[in-house]
Amino acid sequence: MTQSPDSLTQEPLVVHVVALGCAKNLVDAEVMCGTMAANGIYLTDDPEEAHVILINTCGFIQSARDEAEEAIRDALAWKRRGVRKGMLRLVVVGGCLAQRSAPQYAEKYPGVDCWMGVDAVPQVHRLLADLVEKAESGAPAEPRLAIPTARPQWLYDENTPRIQSTPDTYAYVKIAEGCNHRCAFCAIPGIRGNLRSRPMDSILAECRQFLSAGVRELNLIAQDTTAYGLDLAPRGSLAALLKALDALEGDFWVRVLYTHPLHLTEEVLEALGNSRHVVPYLDVPLQHVNSAILKSMRRGMDGEKTRALLKGIREKYPRMTIRTTVMTGYPGETPEAFQELLDFVKEFSFDRLGAFAFSPEPGTPAYEIQEGKVLRRTAEARRDKLLALQKQISAAKNRALLGTTMTVLVEESLGKRQWLARSAGDAPEVDQSVVVEAPPRTVLKPGTFLTVKVNRASEYDLGAVPLP
Repeated sequence: MTQSPDSLTQEPLVVHVVALGCAKNLVDAEVMCGTMAANGIYLTDDPEEAHVILINTCGFIQSARDEAEEAIRDALAWKRRGVRKGMLRLVVVGGCLAQRSAPQYAEKYPGVDCWMGVDAVPQVHRLLADLVEKAESGAPAEPRLAIPTARPQWLYDENTPRIQSTPDTYAYVKIAEGCNHRCAFCAIPGIRGNLRSRPMDSILAECRQFLSAGVRELNLIAQDTTAYGLDLAPRGSLAALLKALDALEGDFWVRVLYTHPLHLTEEVLEALGNSRHVVPYLDVPLQHVNSAILKSMRRGMDGEKTRALLKGIREKYPRMTIRTTVMTGYPGETPEAFQELLDFVKEFSFDRLGAFAFSPEPGTPAYEIQEGKVLRRTAEARRDKLLALQKQISAAKNRALLGTTMTVLVEESLGKRQWLARSAGDAPEVDQSVVVEAPPRTVLKPGTFLTVKVNRASEYDLGAVPLP
């Protein structure tokens, strides 16, 4: 594309979107795409066809910021190539990195044309129109900061335009935004603001829209899904929402992600363990099990209560798949404290586990802790040791499934009679998959539920064949 800067007076604006980070961030990117498309802006997968690259960043930890900066540098190189050919090219950066640190990064990357915060998402089409008008007028280029509030207030609803970017089989439904917890290591409340729950009717309406479009798995997300409704008047609850979703007609799954152990009520656990549509899957980041570490983290629950909670869940809901996330290298994590965590993971034998090394985040209480600092390489070595242990645990659990039957959701063809699928115990993108080998001349349909028999097991995936 070799258009001149005034070409947009005859042609529509074309935008290439780069979505980084978690599923919560992905929903924001989908809303921006929907808003742009609804207002006459074209979207493209090919940056060479675009006038604008819009990067929706994550800024939660250092590795996420590194990824965001790499995307920004790539976009700026794209911009320079086009400008040398006389093309109109603009770079816009949104998401958590922009919300958190736009002034700082604007100095580092002066070629970025606009830094937009979370509250600017529903106005993205107007923001781009203003940028293009300014660029076409020949006005001096100055980075724009479009961050309207220090603590975001925006929250989408079922009427907000949105383009689903996930496979047709599943979608993410953001039931709340922001967080009222003040964990010592976490910058999210300062980026995303306080808890803001959507009305239940709005969530149910969006879920019905997805189901009518053929989606077969609804993944409920928020910074803390178990805090859902605590800010509403009258007060709502995740348990009530799950009960309402379970009453909907159809053949589908509901999965709950990003819970907090403090808010895991018996009503929520009952809904997760004994429902028609809600799968028995618990995603509960615990971070650690050592009481001194948990207290410093401000998690609100000590090691003894953590163990009791998990023991009670396993005893009452033995079919529940339990996924957790833990952190290594938090200040004060002695070798003994880490060993306690390692022993705990081995003893409890989580079905799914993720681990990451502590990232000191400016503006958080943990950033100021000087005593007991753990070297980065030590934190990463401990993380790797945990993941190696979990690999063994996962392999053993998968081998135990050989010869058993399970229901899977078919997602896509892999060619050669193989189909990618997932069980109720596997969340999209983060958990393992089931590769189904169909009989000759058999075509499986994505979005269908299928009963299969497991005939192959490795550390992080299963093989299976359909039952007659």
